Amino acid sequence: MEFLKKNGLVILSLSLCAVLTAALVRQSAEVGSLRAELAEEHQTAEHLAERLDETDTVLQSLQASQDQRPISVSFANPTVNTRDRMLTVDVIAQFPDEDEYGLMIGFCQVGEPYRMAWKLDYLQRNEDGTYMKTVTFPLDLEMGLELRLEDDTVIFSSDSIVELLPVQLKHGGTSWHYNSQEQKLYQCDWGVALMDPAGNEVQALDGEFRVYRNGTLVFTGRQMPDNSNVEVDGEIMLSVGLDCPQGDCMRLCYACTDAFGLRYEFPIFEKLAMRWDNMEEVPLSRRPTVTWPE
Repeated sequence: MEFLKKNGLVILSLSLCAVLTAALVRQSAEVGSLRAELAEEHQTAEHLAERLDETDTVLQSLQASQDQRPISVSFANPTVNTRDRMLTVDVIAQFPDEDEYGLMIGFCQVGEPYRMAWKLDYLQRNEDGTYMKTVTFPLDLEMGLELRLEDDTVIFSSDSIVELLPVQLKHGGTSWHYNSQEQKLYQCDWGVALMDPAGNEVQALDGEFRVYRNGTLVFTGRQMPDNSNVEVDGEIMLSVGLDCPQGDCMRLCYACTDAFGLRYEFPIFEKLAMRWDNMEEVPLSRRPTVTWPE
């Protein structure tokens, strides 16, 4: 009892110190936790700011792309003067939010600037908002074409003028079966669809299907009006079987003449004869070979 009387104050002080220490430790932990939360919130705020900046950049880019006058250009009503080798075609352009009365365009070689254009023409604005001009220029079947505005904006580019000619291949083909045991390729159900540059259906003259084996012409069948059979030497053929050893390449083409006398030959498919009655598709350019009438 005497001990408590003498040391009670010390014991009480020690107890209070322990309580204060525990409180201090707890407060320090809470302060640390708050600091961590604040740091995390700060990082989140920085991340959100970065995302907002990125979004703003994307929006500015989209706005800029809209302001750059991305133009759709199409061609219609092509005619060919085969005697003078001239092409006449309607050039039709659409400009988003464009209200100018007319626009000057330059006809250029691919990659050349507007200042080097070999022909300049003025597109006039129609009531429907499109810009159109019928143009005539020399037709070189080997040429490419690029249309540019005065500020050098490219509104059309192609390395082949063939895209503007009166006849284009929409689709075509046959049903086929390869018999590796007989080493023959059988074809039937011949079909083709043609269009003009504007996508309208057109008819051609003297249509015929041609098959090449390893680059050599081995079959020619005249297209029939039903567009599914072919005629060979006066005989209607529902199907044909052509020699085709394994490893040979067989190419199907469609040839025709347009109303102006140009002769076209469109590649349709090329296949490599494999084992087990299989044929592998060979990558093939769809660009036709075009020749002048003799």
